[in-house]
Amino acid sequence: MNRRIGMYKLTRLVRDERGAELVEFAMASLILMMLLFGVFEFAYTMYAYHFTTYASQQASRFAMVRGHTWSKNTATDCSTSFPDFTMPYDCTAQSSDIHNYVESLSTGGIDPGSITVNADNWPGTTATGATTGCTTNANNPGCLVKVTVGYSFNFIPFMRMTALSMSATSEKTILQ
Repeated sequence: MNRRIGMYKLTRLVRDERGAELVEFAMASLILMMLLFGVFEFAYTMYAYHFTTYASQQASRFAMVRGHTWSKNTATDCSTSFPDFTMPYDCTAQSSDIHNYVESLSTGGIDPGSITVNADNWPGTTATGATTGCTTNANNPGCLVKVTVGYSFNFIPFMRMTALSMSATSEKTILQ
């Protein structure tokens, strides 16, 4: 008799659907949260890529504008530093100044320590590839300024397991 009552309770428990909604909601909400997290991470990745391209464009413009005649032909280095980026008028921009300028552009969500800027910003050629006038001073008018900005993006910020390397290159001609 006890065995029959035990089987009856087990059968009733198996057929009982109370609480099934809670299990379904838990499974569906887990999938929804994973999808939502994926959308946020994709948006954050696009934000970091946009920053990389923007920073390379602004850095090449920064170097182009501070070309040969920017500083009234004085050869004084700017000696800028991050994060308090200030640049006096009477100096010539160097590679370190461009790197500090790019780091000063970083906003919330962008780790300045993950930013890399190439060290050779003046390749010594013109826009056509000629070296005329650019061999002795690559900061002359008509010479190219080339800036490559790289950023190491981590998908999960608190876990440094997976990193996506992004880079963008911008070239401009010194006009002054």
